[in-house]
Amino acid sequence: MGGSFRRYTKQLGKIAVLSGFPCTILFLILMAVLTAVQKEETVFSPLLALRFLAVCYAAGFFLTCVVKYQSLIHAAIRPDAHLIQKNFNGLRMQDRMFCDGMDQYAQNHPRQALDYFLEVQKMELTASESGVLSFYIGRCYQLLNCPSHAISYYQKAGENGFSKPFAQLFEARSQAESGCFEESYRLFCDILEHDPPKEFYFLYTDIGYLFVKQKMPDQAEEWFQRSIQEKQNYAFALSGMAIVSLQRGQFKAAQDYHYRALVNKLENPTAFLHYYEDTKTLMLNAHPEWDSQTGCVPAEAAEQTEHPDAEEYAE
Repeated sequence: MGGSFRRYTKQLGKIAVLSGFPCTILFLILMAVLTAVQKEETVFSPLLALRFLAVCYAAGFFLTCVVKYQSLIHAAIRPDAHLIQKNFNGLRMQDRMFCDGMDQYAQNHPRQALDYFLEVQKMELTASESGVLSFYIGRCYQLLNCPSHAISYYQKAGENGFSKPFAQLFEARSQAESGCFEESYRLFCDILEHDPPKEFYFLYTDIGYLFVKQKMPDQAEEWFQRSIQEKQNYAFALSGMAIVSLQRGQFKAAQDYHYRALVNKLENPTAFLHYYEDTKTLMLNAHPEWDSQTGCVPAEAAEQTEHPDAEEYAE
């Protein structure tokens, strides 16, 4: 309760400050109206003015709460509550600093969040708290493109009782980003063998791209096809098959998979288009003979046109 209470009261404090502007406007309007309509013999006392000011402030505070209700709801909800559970939920210094770090983490400020978490690491913690803290230190390092630093923290998180599937997932991704593909694959397989959470619908595509990075299209295809058949991360799996086709020099098939991925609402299509074009260029530079085999010129192969069977590919 401590963390939620602090966030909620902090947000109420911000709203209390913001309420000053509408309060002032309401008060000035009210005073102008009363001054205009009051009789000459009526005495307008300072006490009455203070009462009106209090009423205006209460009205302004209520209106600001209505406008900012989403921020109040967000303040009452703890980020990643299912992972943090009851850890760092008190009134200690480490609880407050961890919550401040989580606020920065939730706002996608990993550098600032890491500073808070490293300070908390110096304080007295339970084993469970150490596990949670290690996980988020690892996440910050990974978001800062330092996956090799993140790996040991994910391992420490798992050793201290943090959610094993989540610790293994991000360790596997960090291992892959560090070039340790065999260890990454082992971790992914271990997750799959132990009934992974439902939200881990992307495991097949993660493994597929693991093999794409190693330029092993046959192994990558196996995992992308699993994902396609089970309708898990469907559009992303189609994009993976597009890259697999490019690595094989099958440019027409690659364009077809690329189009299907877009039709099925691939997330961040612009970033994928750049990746697709870069991969295709690299493949053609490495294998110039593929151009004559496929009958495709790089610029023509990249051209995106309306596909005659668009409805067929849509889910």
